[in-house]
Amino acid sequence: MCGICQKGKEANKRGRPEALIHCSQCDNSGHPSCLDMSAELVCVIQTYRWQCMECKTCTVCRQPHHEDEMMFCDKCDRGFHTFCVGMDQIPTGLWVCEVCDKDFTTPKKKGVKAQKKSKSAQK
Repeated sequence: MCGICQKGKEANKRGRPEALIHCSQCDNSGHPSCLDMSAELVCVIQTYRWQCMECKTCTVCRQPHHEDEMMFCDKCDRGFHTFCVGMDQIPTGLWVCEVCDKDFTTPKKKGVKAQKKSKSAQK
């Protein structure tokens, strides 16, 4: 049952059938539309042990504390403390974590080999 609209997979808040997503840590479930999740995000969260907002922990330190400094990747919904990824504050606008950004490549300049980011530069 969806924790937001209190309906099952047979009908979401718009009255349409929709599969529920389930937290890997507790019994919370929800329709992606009730959770404002895009179809792309739903595809990504089905590839790992997704956590609901009540269970969300930092991907780096695995701790749930310091909720005011926890941010969420806009591509995968994983949680990260700002201080665990070397940031002073939660950025405005979209933010993509290192897990999702690992395949990001910058346009190559003519005659210059593209270099991979060092681990320290990625943090």
